Amino acid sequence: MRNSGILMIVSLCGIAAYMISVLYSPLDALFLALIFGIFVGTFFDESYKRSIERYLSVILPIGITMYGTNIKLNLCVATKYASVATFSAFILGITVYLIGKKIFKLNDKLSALISCGSAICGASAIAIVSPLVKPKKEEFSAAIIVITIVGLTSAIVLPFLYHLLSIPLNTYAVLCGATLHQTALVEIATKPLGDDVMKWALEVKGVRIALIAVVAFIMSVVYSKHRYHVPWYIAAFLIVSYFSSFVFTDEILRFLRPISTIAFSITLASVGFSVNVKDIQNMRIEPLIAAYTGWICAFLIIFAIMVIL
Repeated sequence: MRNSGILMIVSLCGIAAYMISVLYSPLDALFLALIFGIFVGTFFDESYKRSIERYLSVILPIGITMYGTNIKLNLCVATKYASVATFSAFILGITVYLIGKKIFKLNDKLSALISCGSAICGASAIAIVSPLVKPKKEEFSAAIIVITIVGLTSAIVLPFLYHLLSIPLNTYAVLCGATLHQTALVEIATKPLGDDVMKWALEVKGVRIALIAVVAFIMSVVYSKHRYHVPWYIAAFLIVSYFSSFVFTDEILRFLRPISTIAFSITLASVGFSVNVKDIQNMRIEPLIAAYTGWICAFLIIFAIMVIL
């Protein structure tokens, strides 16, 4: 009875997070679910937290696999912009990791998570690669909080820079797609300028999302005890992502995507519930600085490339 009650609580957290994200898309459902889970978890002792951890080994693989339906890959982006998007992902990932690891002496796994979230697709990428990296729960939670804060800030700053610097529309679309963390933020930053600008930015963003397969392979090589081992649910996620992009019809996706997002949100709420909030409070500001620095570097480099092109 006790375990079923806890499962109901984290499920409600995940559903509430999804509903709020539908009403206001800048607030990512995964981030909200994690925050809700952390908040609710403060009212329960460690025995309750341990009980939810037993279910994570089951619901995490399911959540990751189903979330593949939210991935939409596009292979028709112009070659030069696909190259720019790939280069931007590389700059974001490497810069954030090196600054975090070498300058601020952050934990290797925390640096890796923030790096992946910056380079690919924010909280989603962190949640997908975390089973490979195997971070502590507080490192996982801190990484998602940092990425969400930086992503929201970047989405506010980019439109301001567009007007301040009179950035051409095609350059602005590429900048948004190549540097913003979440797909919803790309849509918000570009939609006021027209559907064509938003579509182009999303296609560039799609190139970065497609790199999750490469990142998953790299993480498996670096962090797995058995080299070149990828957990079955990562492979299942990639297969579902392929079907979502090239096989499933729009009608099927409209049915599956809300279910998959809710399932993954419940997973993140469970992780948040099991975290000790004091461990997150002990995290320093350096991860945030590393993520901001990486984004600024990527913006400046991609802006310079677009000016030259």
